[in-house]
Amino acid sequence: MLLLFRSLEVIDWVMIVSWGIIFIITLIIELETMDLVTVWFCLSALITLILGVLFLKPLQQILFFLGFSVLLILITKPLAKKRMRGSYVRTNTDRLIGMVAVVTKEIFPNQIGEVRVDNQLWLAVNHEGLNFSVGEEVLVDAISGIKLVVSKLHGNGNIELLKK
Repeated sequence: MLLLFRSLEVIDWVMIVSWGIIFIITLIIELETMDLVTVWFCLSALITLILGVLFLKPLQQILFFLGFSVLLILITKPLAKKRMRGSYVRTNTDRLIGMVAVVTKEIFPNQIGEVRVDNQLWLAVNHEGLNFSVGEEVLVDAISGIKLVVSKLHGNGNIELLKK
């Protein structure tokens, strides 16, 4: 039977214990987050531990760990991103973007007015330097802090699709 193990010195034991600790810590972090944050380091630490016991010297272990971690990140990160990328779901205020609002307090250039959208009153501004009178319908283009950025509706073709 071939003897694969080499004789281990104190530094070798320190390295083996270190890789074991790194493996356990990164495994715990990965299991807690499930975001593929430390999985590469976890796998690299485990393989480095095994290779350290078998034949790698301490400096070689460190270099292998760093190189293998980078290699795993470069290979698997694009695959993981593609797999984990779901469809973007609008959940809160960003769903207001694209909706039609009704002006409830006149909006002057560089001044704050008010609009009603989705049965809620919002502060509103227009960055195009336009005036909007009370009762006028406007399109919500963006949200800036606690204000909606609105613009003039162009035509009536898309009003029914955007109204809510």
